[in-house]
Amino acid sequence: MKNGYKVKICGTTNLEDARLAADEGANFFGAVVETDFSPRSLSLDQAKPLFSAQPIPGVALIFNMAEKRAAQLIQELNPFAVQFLGETDTLFIRRLKKAFPSTELWQSVHLPEAGKHVDFAHFKKAVEDYIEAGVNALIFDTAAVFQGKMKFGGTGLMCDWNIVKKLMDAVRSPVPVWLAGGISPENVGPAIDATDPYGIDLCSGVEAIPGKKDPLKISSLISIIREKSANRRKLT
Repeated sequence: MKNGYKVKICGTTNLEDARLAADEGANFFGAVVETDFSPRSLSLDQAKPLFSAQPIPGVALIFNMAEKRAAQLIQELNPFAVQFLGETDTLFIRRLKKAFPSTELWQSVHLPEAGKHVDFAHFKKAVEDYIEAGVNALIFDTAAVFQGKMKFGGTGLMCDWNIVKKLMDAVRSPVPVWLAGGISPENVGPAIDATDPYGIDLCSGVEAIPGKKDPLKISSLISIIREKSANRRKLT
C-alpha cells in the first residue's frame, strides 16, 4: 500500500500463504527460522522455497542465532531483512550490518503484556542503543510466558499501546516503527489510532490454525488498514 500504513504478515510457513499476503496487498511476509519456542519455526531448508520465490519482500526472524549461522542464513536465503527477536548485542548488529550492507536489520522490542509493569527507562535506552547500532526498523511486540517458557512474539497478546506511543514520542525514532502483538482485524483500527505506526505486523490474528493463514481475515485486515491509510492522507 503506497503512502499508507505498511503490513507485514508474519509466521508464514508456506509459499501459498506468502502469495496470499502479496495478492491481498501486504508489503512483506515474515518467516521464523530455527527458533525453538515458535510453532511456526522453519528450518533453513524449509525456508528456502519462500525466499527463493519472494512474491513480496521476505523477512527472516531469528532468535539468539550464532553469528556464523546468521551469516549463512543471509547468504542462503537472501532475505530483504533479518529481524532479531529478544535482546540483541549491538556489536553483533554492527558486525552483521558491515558484512551485509544490502540486507536490512530489524529489531523487535518485546514489552510485557498489557497490564504488567514496564521499566520505561530500560526500554528507552534499549531502543536508543539499537538505533545507534544502525537497525533499519523497530518492531514493538509482546513477550509472555507460555507453559513455563518465555515466548518472544506470536503470543496473540497485546502490549500497552500507550507505552509504545510514549516510547515513540520520547525517542523520536529516525527509523520506521512497527506495531505487533495481539493485533487482529477486530482491533487493528484502535491500534493504529493509539500509536500511528509506520506499519502493522501480525501473525496469529490472521490465522485459521497455527502456521496457516485465513484468507478472509487477511482480506478484512487489509481493507481496514487501507481505510485508515486513506483517512491519514486526508488529514495530511
